[in-house]
Amino acid sequence: MRKKATIQDVADLAGVSKATVSKFINNTPYVSQKTKKKIEEAIKTLQFQPNSVARGLVKKSTKLIGLVVSNYESMLNMELIKAVEAEAAKYQFSVVLFSTNDEERHERELPEVLVNKYEHLDGIILANVRKEGVELDKFKQTFQHIVLLHRHIPNSAFDYVVIDGYQGGRIAAEHLVSLGHKKMAMITGPREIYQFQERIRGFNDVLQENGLHQDFLVVRSGQTVEEGLTAAKKVLIRPNAPTAIFASTDVMALGVLEAARDVGLNVPCDLSVIGFDNIYFSKFAAVPLTTIDARMRDLGEMAVRLLIERLEGRTKEGVRKIELSPNLVKRESCKERKHPIQRS
Repeated sequence: MRKKATIQDVADLAGVSKATVSKFINNTPYVSQKTKKKIEEAIKTLQFQPNSVARGLVKKSTKLIGLVVSNYESMLNMELIKAVEAEAAKYQFSVVLFSTNDEERHERELPEVLVNKYEHLDGIILANVRKEGVELDKFKQTFQHIVLLHRHIPNSAFDYVVIDGYQGGRIAAEHLVSLGHKKMAMITGPREIYQFQERIRGFNDVLQENGLHQDFLVVRSGQTVEEGLTAAKKVLIRPNAPTAIFASTDVMALGVLEAARDVGLNVPCDLSVIGFDNIYFSKFAAVPLTTIDARMRDLGEMAVRLLIERLEGRTKEGVRKIELSPNLVKRESCKERKHPIQRS
């Protein structure tokens, strides 16, 4: 009995890549007439019969969406994955997960991996990618529909949905200023991440408006609890240490809480702390964390809707840019400033 031909068999006989055969089947504009003829001849020779995935390609849909996250362990990403999968299921789409393991090298290699092995995906949602990491233009050669989630890359040609980081920074600063804090610090992540830069800008603008920017300290840190702890300790042992710290993520803020305890400070009596994201565990911290809600469920749901509207041809607009407004979630880690910092 003759073995059933596959897309790879067609590609081998035609002397092209699997991705090129998929483009041909999907009738994309990137295949030359000469190449089309080779593929047509190979299909005829092999009597190629598409499997369920290939048939989906012919119909321009496999009902599969790729979701790329920085890692699977992050509490933020877990919430995001759950939201994307639930929203996609409403439209009868399934989600294929990919992780870059927080490594820039893996982000750079990602386009080639997806193009070579997962070109049948209808579209891609890229969450939390670095500005310089993923080479986005390479995706366009195979995937027509891409949405950036929780990470805005300026001047990119892709739809994106993010939380308004600038407004989030302003909200955090306004809350601390309203509590009477005058010396504040911010612990934030890498410069290349646009969201972090926007949070700094929003926070600093409020301090400038209130004449408090001269003593504002910005400290760069990694994004783990341990790295947040290390950065916060360096801040808190300084002379004239700040009375409030805004951390760019809740995870880093958890490190700040530990650092305060280690140097003998009470949160919130001696030090006020605000995080950003409102991850599930922030309300269960040793001191329940006041934070800026990044609305991850809303972001995930909106990213799926943007992508599916493109896939189903329900919009012909140019690049769509959606920024959701963040909210302040008040818990127990911030307090009105009434006395100088005390160390036990």
